[in-house]
Amino acid sequence: MQNTITLFFGLLLSFGLTGCLYSGNQFNASDHTHTTKPIPRQLAVSQRLPTQCSAELLSPARFQEESIKVLVYSGAASYSNIPAEMVWSETKIQVEPARYAQETEPAQYEEFEDIIEVERARSELYATPAQYQKVAREIVLKPQHKRWKQGCLAGSQAACLDTIEAELVKIPTEIIKEPAQIHQRSIPAKTIKIKRKQLLKSGKGIGPIIPARYETIKLLRISKPWKIISSLVPAQYKTILVQRKLKDERLLNMPVACAEHLSLEQIKQIQLALIQTGQNITSTGNLDAATIDALHAFQEANNLAIGGLSLETLRKLGLA
Repeated sequence: MQNTITLFFGLLLSFGLTGCLYSGNQFNASDHTHTTKPIPRQLAVSQRLPTQCSAELLSPARFQEESIKVLVYSGAASYSNIPAEMVWSETKIQVEPARYAQETEPAQYEEFEDIIEVERARSELYATPAQYQKVAREIVLKPQHKRWKQGCLAGSQAACLDTIEAELVKIPTEIIKEPAQIHQRSIPAKTIKIKRKQLLKSGKGIGPIIPARYETIKLLRISKPWKIISSLVPAQYKTILVQRKLKDERLLNMPVACAEHLSLEQIKQIQLALIQTGQNITSTGNLDAATIDALHAFQEANNLAIGGLSLETLRKLGLA
């Protein structure tokens, strides 16, 4: 029984090998399905747009945004006055000598007017603050430059260049009109006048003696000298954003497609190529203002000369 089963499977295997061999003789590689990567289609020579005209196109100015610091308040030296500290003191000055209450021989006196210095003359330094004035400083936010007009195509009768005036801003600024200064001044002495009696010849007498008479005088004296403290008031700045010109604009004479000779299909080719780059237009077959503006936007985004269907633009669009 076991030998019978073995023989049966052997026959089946033989038939299977024979079938494989037979089918191998009929193999054709073209009958098998296989995946290949699509080869990008090149634009036929007849479909490429000719550039038989020439026109002046604008290579626009290039700008870079940067922040700058603008002075709004000038820094300056500052001085603080610390005046001298003064104190009062008192002194007594004899204005009449002592004498006898009852004079038998009167004393002889000389009356005079005495000048008493109650405050000494001195000199001291003092400071005056800086004087400021307000001005408006003009800052160029973006320099003057030329721009291609919207909807204008090179070679048309209209002038396609606009001059864009510089963008300016006025920044209020406080600048020094007169700096802080240190001056010297003289303070004269202060005096008072009092009448006094000076004894020339003593008198004689009896009885008690009348004591001399004094007047109390107040004197002003310096206890701590003046001083000046200097400091620096820092400058103040404001940060603003400006467009710095990296490259001036230029007019370039370049080969371009003759717009007036473009066919409906050629214009549609241009429109479809612009749509594929993300421009929001419709393929109408008309070289309308929307198409021209989309063309200019594409040229500006790719640093191409602006204004017409130049050879470099057509190459970038895959149309040349």
